[in-house]
Amino acid sequence: MRKLQIAVIGSKSLDLNIEYDKAAWDFAYKIGFALGRTINVAVITSGNKGVTEAVTKGVNDAGGVSVGILAGNYKEQGNPDSHVNIVTTFDGHKHCWPLIYSSDCVISIGGGEETGIQISLAVDLGIHVVIYSKAGGISSEVFTSLEPTFQKMRSSQLVYLVDDEEEAIDRAKKFAKERATKEIYVDDKISVDISPQMITLCKKETIAILLLLKKKKTLSPQEISDELKIPFMMVQSYMQELDSHEIVLAKKTIADEHLFSINQDNEQVRKFLLLLDLEK
Repeated sequence: MRKLQIAVIGSKSLDLNIEYDKAAWDFAYKIGFALGRTINVAVITSGNKGVTEAVTKGVNDAGGVSVGILAGNYKEQGNPDSHVNIVTTFDGHKHCWPLIYSSDCVISIGGGEETGIQISLAVDLGIHVVIYSKAGGISSEVFTSLEPTFQKMRSSQLVYLVDDEEEAIDRAKKFAKERATKEIYVDDKISVDISPQMITLCKKETIAILLLLKKKKTLSPQEISDELKIPFMMVQSYMQELDSHEIVLAKKTIADEHLFSINQDNEQVRKFLLLLDLEK
């Protein structure tokens, strides 16, 4: 049976000379230590500083397992003390989705905008969130703000305010075990009718290829691979997809090699390039 997966989220930076931040650090460390001592729990975090650093230190000191879900492309940017660092290749706040989707329960300690996104997403997915009351930040606003979003969270009965680590651990393990036992599957709620061509155009790798083709006019898959540092087989896959939607045109040279260029007759592609400010 798999381990319970409990995410601990919160402030990215903590000043130990500030009361709220000192309380958050101490609480996060105790949470990490207590969860690390629990054999059937894996602790999920994100980033490398603040609450994540304190939690991971606690997990390590207790001999537990910690997993980092990271934005960007580099596992080296995660907490060096984390046992497993998983890169999502997502920019900005997009890594919040795999982080929360992978969790059976969430513990929140302080935090700002990103933590608010994670709490909101957890509530939307029916995942319980245990919030520490003495760390300030967005976590405390859930129970003090009159904003409709926070009122919705409170009325969902999925968020719980706690004052000490023992109550937080008890609730988190209880909620995580209930969810893991039920193995609730959540379908994506966003349903937008987008044409396959537009889906292809909106991939960041596709945009990079179009930018390069706009600049160089004509390139082979190997040249694109060398320029963008994308594996050759992956480039071939992208070019086949772009070709199938008539976004690029392929022709063979004398050496029987494919060369690709942007299909200037495709109106949707021209508009997309204009949107990217590639057309002058």
